Amino acid sequence: MMQSNIEDYMLVAKMGLTNLKTVIQLLRAITFKETATCLGSENGLKITVEDAKCMQASAYIPSIIFHEFNLKNDVTFAISLNILVECLCMFWPSSQEDSVTVQIFYKGTGYPLSVIIEEDGVITDCSLKTLEVDALLDFHLEAKNVVNKVVLQTELLKDIIAELDPTSDLVELCLSPEKPYFRISTDGLGGICHIDLPHDSDLVDTFQCTSTTTSSFKLTHIKPAMRALSCANKVSLRTDTTGILCFQYMIKTEDGHTCYIEYYVRLCITKCTSGPITNSVSHQRRNTLISIYGEDVNRYNIDRVIALFRRRIWHARCLKSLNFIYRYLR
Repeated sequence: MMQSNIEDYMLVAKMGLTNLKTVIQLLRAITFKETATCLGSENGLKITVEDAKCMQASAYIPSIIFHEFNLKNDVTFAISLNILVECLCMFWPSSQEDSVTVQIFYKGTGYPLSVIIEEDGVITDCSLKTLEVDALLDFHLEAKNVVNKVVLQTELLKDIIAELDPTSDLVELCLSPEKPYFRISTDGLGGICHIDLPHDSDLVDTFQCTSTTTSSFKLTHIKPAMRALSCANKVSLRTDTTGILCFQYMIKTEDGHTCYIEYYVRLCITKCTSGPITNSVSHQRRNTLISIYGEDVNRYNIDRVIALFRRRIWHARCLKSLNFIYRYLR
């Protein structure tokens, strides 16, 4: 590409094989939807994927891991994430001695994203169609609203995820300044399963809990957030007063630089209490914040919310009984 043409582009970036491997790991970890929104700024690239306004994942690729990163103005565009990953993996070297360089060019709105891959003198030019950008939800945890924060080594979370019951629709996360401290629960065909994590383990770097919080999330929303476990060194779990759960993964490159992946998952049901959990319904009505699928409880009558919640439990139990009878008769 001629130097005179390069000056016409809003974004020009270049990287080698070492950091390219890390970038591909980051992109694969958030590839649970076809289309991603890319934001380019002086800090680097932010690739965001969103699903049904209930979960959002972002991969942060800092400008420092690029050999070259030139940006005239901030740019935003949407692109097929699967196709981008396939292009980056098109010519994967068979050994570390092979030379691979990737260059990215973007002119601006309406223009395609150009990805040029050079491997041992062989050049491949890929032109990826860009799409209109859809509005994204602003998932953000204000520091003053953060209720709980846990930072742990990813190997501990890997073992826990492997034990989750795949037949359970929901995953319940309980964080408390007192016992059980950190508990993950499922309720599937095999029954109720509780997994208690040691809050004072050497694998737990930080455990900050200001109040007892019990939140339930869809298992189908939690599983995509676990994809980054294979490449991350540490993970931070945070919950806030609105019931949003945030996973923040830290990934180290071979050059010693740090990249991040963030997952935000909107709650299904959450309960926040300032004291010990009680079975008193009247106490729960006064002191429990209940939200249904992310909606503000103030928009509902509390009795309607509790009645709806009880009907859902009854419906789930009926389905479990029917599944058991079906398996017995068969």
